[in-house]
Amino acid sequence: MFVKIGKRGVLLNKNIISGIVVLAFALTYTIIAFRLPPPASGSVVIGPSVFPGTIGILLIILAIILISSGLIEARQNKANVGKEEEVVKEEEGEPQDKKKVILLFLIFFGYMVLFVPLGYLISTVLFIFSLTMYLERKHWIRNIVYSLVFPIVVYFLFDRVLSVYLPLGPLG
Repeated sequence: MFVKIGKRGVLLNKNIISGIVVLAFALTYTIIAFRLPPPASGSVVIGPSVFPGTIGILLIILAIILISSGLIEARQNKANVGKEEEVVKEEEGEPQDKKKVILLFLIFFGYMVLFVPLGYLISTVLFIFSLTMYLERKHWIRNIVYSLVFPIVVYFLFDRVLSVYLPLGPLG
């Protein structure tokens, strides 16, 4: 896809578009993560926003890397703009991939929205279960076990070992 901006054109590819979408999501996620309320006891060094905030910052960095690699690739392919046959052949298998990426982003967005009202445990169980069911529908028993065990282990590690209190939502 070639988009004309001013006198120069910019060649947009999958990496640039995906990077912009991931960057928008990561910025929103990070802002929400750092708005988590601090723990009731002021003696905790690491608050409940540290883990999701770190994930958000890593997502921002990865999105910037994705955009940068897309820009480098676009710059290298700019000479091939006239060869539309190659672009059409490359994009023939994309609809299924686009649906998969969009659905994965919706699952991540749902997790982000449900994290504060439902708390860490419930939202993470739902998130991991929906993600694993989408990716590996055949192994539903394993998906249930993973979606229950992982959040509980992480919660107890944060709560008991690190003294970091994650939001419990209706369970708290």
